[in-house]
Amino acid sequence: MNILYIGELAYGGTCLMRMNALKSLGYEVTGINILPENFTVKYLLDRINFRLSYKFDFERLNKKIINVFTDNNFDIVWIDKGKRVFPEILKYLKKNKSDLKLVHINPDDPFGNFRIGWGNFIKSIPYYDYHFVAREANVNEYKSLGAAKVFVYDRSFDPELHKPIMLTEDEKKKYFCKVGFIGSWAKDREKSIVYLINNGIEVAVWGNAWQKGQYWDTIKNFYRGPGLKGLEYSKAINGMEIALHFLRKENRDEQDSRTFEIPACGTFMLAERTKKHEEFFKENEEAVFFDNDKELLDKLNFYLLNPYERKRIAEKGHQRSVRSGYSHPERIKKMINILNQA
Repeated sequence: MNILYIGELAYGGTCLMRMNALKSLGYEVTGINILPENFTVKYLLDRINFRLSYKFDFERLNKKIINVFTDNNFDIVWIDKGKRVFPEILKYLKKNKSDLKLVHINPDDPFGNFRIGWGNFIKSIPYYDYHFVAREANVNEYKSLGAAKVFVYDRSFDPELHKPIMLTEDEKKKYFCKVGFIGSWAKDREKSIVYLINNGIEVAVWGNAWQKGQYWDTIKNFYRGPGLKGLEYSKAINGMEIALHFLRKENRDEQDSRTFEIPACGTFMLAERTKKHEEFFKENEEAVFFDNDKELLDKLNFYLLNPYERKRIAEKGHQRSVRSGYSHPERIKKMINILNQA
């Protein structure tokens, strides 16, 4: 099976990990990176274009797709967050190869609070043969806009990257913390972390945009730096005794990549309670969940004083991640099975 994979193929991104998972399963995969080249003018143009829902194609991405498609015989065109792909291109591809499967996968929520930038994609929804979405709410939203087949998929981890790592002494100094969180600023996350700090819990924070928060003066003393990617991200998780996991309510998330990446690293995960989290991990055996800040604080205080229990749960969470097929290749296998059956 020959696949053209189109997406944000940046190091440390889950899009690249999903493409590599397809390769690891033995498929022939050609990748097209939709991100602009990394210099100031093109970056600024891309940010303006984002505000205009990618009305323009400064990178000539769509022409590149046609050229690569024309020079090869693809069975599947698999697009990951296709904000920049014009609907006319999808129609062109299908017209020129009637048995082509057009597949879209979207870990984000185009109908949540972050709606800027999705215009092209929303117009394109009817032209895909298959959509894989990360939340149940999206199914009817997509279908109401003409989607033919919509399937919910679960997030995953990279087995080559997200795993227990023996840190060097220098890495321990850099990454060690009793309680840590990696993720971008969000209002609810900030509120919870400040609550913990004000109640004596030192929370190491890595992530972007925290400086704009209302309580930056409190958090800045515990801030370790911007968002982490790739191996550095995995090492930071391995350096935590307890990894906090806050979801993005703006995206209506019940799970995300960290749901699986943290346990896969063999680190104790203390996560917001959702039905999905309870489905993936047995509570108090493979992960621990909380409903509110008070419960979060109480459980942090308990597990910080009980390292044996913490390590036992962390190990069982790691085993569950591997045993239950929560990795990118295993999730991708399920998607391929859906395409083959259809």
